[in-house]
Formats: sequence, C-alpha cells, structure tokens
Amino acid sequence: MVDAFIRTLKEDCRARYKEATNGEMRPMRAEARFFLAEDRMSAYACLFRPENGGDDITLEQFLGDMRYEGINHGILREDIQKDFEQGYFRIFLVARGKPPLPGEDGKVTELLQRHGNLSLKVQSGSEVDFGQDIELQPIRKGTVICLIRPPREGTDGMDVTGKRLPSPPVNSAPIPQGKNTGISRGGQALTADVDGMLYIEDDKFCVHEQKIIDGDLDQFQGTLRVSGNLYIGGNVDGGVDVEASGEIVINGKMGRARVMSTGGTVRVQKGVFGTEGETFLSAARQVQSPVIEWAKIESGTSVIAETISNSAVRCGGTTYVMNGRGMIVNSRIRAGDSVLCRRIGNLAGGRCVFSVGFPPDLPEAWEQVRAELAETQATLEKLWKPITSLRRKGIRISDEEKSLLDQLVEQRQLYFEQQESLTSRLKTLSKELDKKSRGRVRCEKVYPFLSVQIGKLVEEITEEQDDCDIHMVENRLLLK
Repeated sequence: MVDAFIRTLKEDCRARYKEATNGEMRPMRAEARFFLAEDRMSAYACLFRPENGGDDITLEQFLGDMRYEGINHGILREDIQKDFEQGYFRIFLVARGKPPLPGEDGKVTELLQRHGNLSLKVQSGSEVDFGQDIELQPIRKGTVICLIRPPREGTDGMDVTGKRLPSPPVNSAPIPQGKNTGISRGGQALTADVDGMLYIEDDKFCVHEQKIIDGDLDQFQGTLRVSGNLYIGGNVDGGVDVEASGEIVINGKMGRARVMSTGGTVRVQKGVFGTEGETFLSAARQVQSPVIEWAKIESGTSVIAETISNSAVRCGGTTYVMNGRGMIVNSRIRAGDSVLCRRIGNLAGGRCVFSVGFPPDLPEAWEQVRAELAETQATLEKLWKPITSLRRKGIRISDEEKSLLDQLVEQRQLYFEQQESLTSRLKTLSKELDKKSRGRVRCEKVYPFLSVQIGKLVEEITEEQDDCDIHMVENRLLLK
C-alpha cells in the first residue's frame, strides 16, 4: 500500500514541479501529503518543499491539515516533531491506531452472613430455649449488604481516523436483591432500604421492616427556565436543560445538554462538542457556533458555523459554513434556502445528506406520504385475491364466507378512501415541490458521498468534484 502512496507522490511532485516552473514562477508554499493504511491503523505523511521562495509549512499547520484530513487519533507528536525537522521528500509515520483491550466481568462480594430465619420461633407454645443459636441479623437502613463491582468495560480501540474498534462485551454479575433492599452508591452497593432483620429468600437478601430513624436522599434537578435574555459565562454540560424566551449567549462550550431559545438567537462562543442523541440546540432565529459536533440543531432562520460534523441541522433559511475550515462532514442538513460551504467530506470518507430549497418539513412530508401510499396500495393488492376467490363461489358461498367477504369488501373500501386521500395529499405536496426553487449547494470541494435533494429531484455525488453549484434548472439538477 505504501507503494501506491509513492506512485501518488511522484505524480503530485511532477505536477507541482511543472506548475512551479511554468509561467510567472509564482511562489508555492510547502505542502503535506497524507496516506492511510488499508486497515486504517497507521497513517503516513510526506512533505513537499516550497518552490520559488514560497513559505515553509509550520508544525501547527501540518497538524491542522492532518486533523482535517480525518487523521485525528493516535497522533505521534514527538516522532512527528523529529521527522518534521528532517526535511522534505521523506515518508514518515504520523499516527498509529490503538487495538481494543478486553475488560472484566462484574462481581458481587457479600459482606453479611446468609440466614434463612425471619423471626425467632417460639417452642412449646410459650417457652424459649435460650440455648438455641439465634440466627436473626438486625440491620439498619443504608447498611451495605454487598459490594457490587460493575463490569469493567475493556478499552475500545480506535483507528487513526477516530473510528471506534469495540472491545469484547463483558457481563454483569447477578445481584441478590430482594424485598426492601436497593442499589446505591452509584450502582456499587446493595443496601437495606429500611431498618429490620436481614434474611435470605429465594437466594436473595431481604429485609423484614422495623421502625427506624433515618435521613433523606437529596436530588438535583438540572433545569433552568428564564424569561428574557440569558448569558452563561462558562460551559453548559452534564445533561442540563436550559430554556430562555430571548437571546442566549454561552461564553464557553456546550456539551451534553438541551438549550432552547423560544424567541431569539443562540450563540455558543467556543463551540458545540456534543454527545450523540443527548445534545440539542434550538433557536427561534439564528444559531451561531464555530464548531458543531454530534448535535441536533434547529433554527428558525439560519445556522452559522466553521465546521459541522456528525450532526443533524434543520433551518428555515441558509446554513453558512464559509469561514475557518468551512467543512461539513458526516451530517444531514435540511435548509429552507441553501447550504454554502467551502468543503464537504474528507479523505476518511463518510456520508452527507442535504435537502435544500424548500421548508424542511415539506420534503419530509412528501417522502412519508409516498411511503404510506405504497403501503396502502400493497394492502389493496393483497385484499383483491381473497375477495375475487370468494365472489367466484356465487350461490355456493357459505354464510361464514359471505360474512368474511363483506368484511373484506368493507376493509377494501376503507383502504380505497385512504388511497384517495393520500393520493390527493401527495398531489398537493408534489405541486408545492414542483415549484421553482432558488435553493442551492455551493462549495469548493466535494468528497464522496453526498446526496442532494431539491424538491423531488435527488442527485448522488460519488466522485470528487470541484467548484460545485448544485441547483435546479427546468426540472433537472446541475452540479455547476
């Protein structure tokens, strides 16, 4: 595979030399070329020297270029520093992936004895043999019965593009939890929920309740509701829920959280670095953030960012990703107007899906109605055969079969009405989607794979494209 990299380097070097010696002899800055091994567990680089007095590439620029080519894990910073100083036209290792490591199964350690008796049994009706061992075991609320060691997950590996390599699964230990016991200490202890006597039933620890004096358990509710504007001087994370009727400014970062402005704009000064399925940002007007990663974004007007990755964006206007890297990677965007960016995708591959030029809910509704109509038509076809078969029996049809036929005919009529309603709805939506749209996707570079929908037209881009201006002309989608 390195041989393939060498061939590519030779071709790039010849093209670069030709450009450097052609015409005005313009300065050309030093450049880096990167290569991924087939298993993506290692990445290599090579530096091209500057030409005609062009600028050198700095280590910071090199590391930035590498990250935005999708190489962002296992970076060998010290080795890169040394190799970087060795000069140009050398192939050197820049990143190495980490293989997954196995974990440990869970374990339960019992701290108290197992006794089967719930109470002292009275002998001879009124006498007690005090020589008999008393196996009752008193226990107070909150006392630890068992220590629970949760399964220790192995360490997932990761290739140099950041793709997770899962470790082997681990198993939880069965917890002997019975009546009046509970799990506490973050899942690491089985404790008594009440004061009483500890006993075993069905191989589980149980407590026979007794009166006791004990404390309370406090809980924190991470919800904030504000009327008007809201300024947050730090980060927003930890699953908090924030809502304001006006503008929201977060001066730090946003992580695992829900933030909503019901009447204004939301600005996240240092970026949204979310968690899949747990980060949601909504604004009645505009959303502004330099970085949007692993988040769901909804905006009444527009979205402004420098990079968007692994996210879902819905906006009534335009999504602008023009400054900084200007990159959109592995994201779904539904924009009422357009998507304007500098770059879509990267060397590591991925998939972007865009829908532009119409209100975001319109293409979604059209797709849903089409699916429902297809399902209704399939059901009608299934009903046709038994109805036809029963009708062919004529006067030989039994009362039971006639009743079934009547039910099938009635059911078919309902599906006919549903088909008619869905067809009408689909025609209305199609008429809306057939209208001329000014929506477009503009970018300087597209890496596969990109799917673009404008109205009912869909274009699949599976090859690299430069200077794209994807738009609708006379019921066709054009790339330029």
